[in-house]
Amino acid sequence: MLISADSHILDPPHLWDRWLPARYRDQAPQLVEDADGGHAWRYAGAREPEPIGLAGLPGRPDDQLRPSGVRYDEIRPGTFDGAARLIDQDADGVAAEVIFPSARPMGHFLDDPDPAFVLAGVEAYNRFIVEEFCSAAPDRLFPVAQLPTTGVDDCVRTLRSCVEQGFVGAVLPCWPTGGDHLDAASAPFWSCAEELGLPICMHVGFRSREERLLLRELQERRLDDELTSVRFHPHRPDHAPRPLEYHHRAPNFGVSLGRAAAVLSDLLLSGLFDAHPGLRIGFIETWVGWIPRALEAVDDIWRRNRHLRRILLRHPPSHYWHSHMTGSFLDDRAGIQSRYAIGVDNLMWSTDYPHFGTFWPRSRQVAEASLSGVSAEERHRILAGNCVRFYGLTDRIRST
Repeated sequence: MLISADSHILDPPHLWDRWLPARYRDQAPQLVEDADGGHAWRYAGAREPEPIGLAGLPGRPDDQLRPSGVRYDEIRPGTFDGAARLIDQDADGVAAEVIFPSARPMGHFLDDPDPAFVLAGVEAYNRFIVEEFCSAAPDRLFPVAQLPTTGVDDCVRTLRSCVEQGFVGAVLPCWPTGGDHLDAASAPFWSCAEELGLPICMHVGFRSREERLLLRELQERRLDDELTSVRFHPHRPDHAPRPLEYHHRAPNFGVSLGRAAAVLSDLLLSGLFDAHPGLRIGFIETWVGWIPRALEAVDDIWRRNRHLRRILLRHPPSHYWHSHMTGSFLDDRAGIQSRYAIGVDNLMWSTDYPHFGTFWPRSRQVAEASLSGVSAEERHRILAGNCVRFYGLTDRIRST
């Protein structure tokens, strides 16, 4: 059985018109035409509209990718329609998926200076994903709720509504306070998550509210770092990209990984899990091959500083990773080879469908190659069982 611990959607054309309150619709992401006559989403702060081609046409050979000039009537309906997603799952040999918000459309709201607009966008997306998209197959499509960037009280209110609506988890875009570090003011949020038994996830793009607002301002003033948003222009033969320009995410990979390591260190050294022993936290789309060295590093910091700086933990920091946390990956050979150091029960496989990194419709073949030599029992835990346990899907998932 294959169960994806991290999948996504492409926003359907009607999403914001149907689900966002009318007073905010003129501020919503706008569906426009790209330079080649295809559909694209215009997001706040973006230099240019985001074409739908890469997320709308999964499975295309690398030499046939067409980011722009693609319209909704020619892409796979399963990228934005819940009922049609089941066809794509079957084609990929996937039994079920956990559906996460996507960073760019949600960033349109989360990075906005108006807290009311942030909350309106979060609520609109959460209602859409649970009431429309995932309702097409509640035993195969499991929604993760978006949490806001507007502080602890708003996060707690959103978290409580998540449980009532049937979400299987919630994703934090920043620390619950909106600040740049984990502190005691976040305690009511962690207590709520533990009380509700809802896993909390950190996905790509974890950054403070202040950083988000600053980045939005720089983007709108066109002062943001060109290296974080470079584009390769295939229609300009004179354009010779430097190595890091072939893919605009390449420069960000190290930044994302470094941020994930810093967040992991904060969590493991903070005493959070001693205070909240029922808490579950997932690192999503961060890959896992780097985890063993990170665990060694935080254990070393603790051993050298626990008396000097009074780092009062009941166990070495790595203990809390193994007992409370998990990480997801797509194809991580280094991670699989290091699975005993990471913990077989701390690994969750995913497809990232329909995003650019997905292997659809070859996920089963890629997973089999990636886990070559792994026992059948361990394969089941990594490819499905750990996901079921972490998100609490035992009584919800379709028997297969």
